[in-house]
Amino acid sequence: MTAPVEEQPPPPEDPPAPYTVELRDASMTRQWDIPTRTYRCFTAGQATEERPFTDAENAWADRLAVAEGRRTNEAELRSRARAALTTNRSYLDAVAAGTATQATHLAQVGALTRQMQGLIRLIVGSDLLDEIGG
Repeated sequence: MTAPVEEQPPPPEDPPAPYTVELRDASMTRQWDIPTRTYRCFTAGQATEERPFTDAENAWADRLAVAEGRRTNEAELRSRARAALTTNRSYLDAVAAGTATQATHLAQVGALTRQMQGLIRLIVGSDLLDEIGG
């Protein structure tokens, strides 16, 4: 089932989920199965090669996992920022109505600090999106 070794093209740069990536031409399909870290090649519909990922392909798959985690964290931080608008609006309404207490003010300082941590992560991005905590 293994074909003679030939120069393989690199996997695509930024594949979409669900983590099985394919490149196709007229008679050949190259498939990178990320969950199992297996490369497969099919020629005219017949399997001609199946092997574990090379070091370069493993590095590529690792970069994809990091990028996916960052996209997930970014989405969560955006969701939290939207929710914070409602909370902050309620606080400002309490201040305007004169019903905000000392405890309310102190709680708001902690909440704003956490919110700013999230916003800084969103604005700066990159490795700061590896986590979402404050």
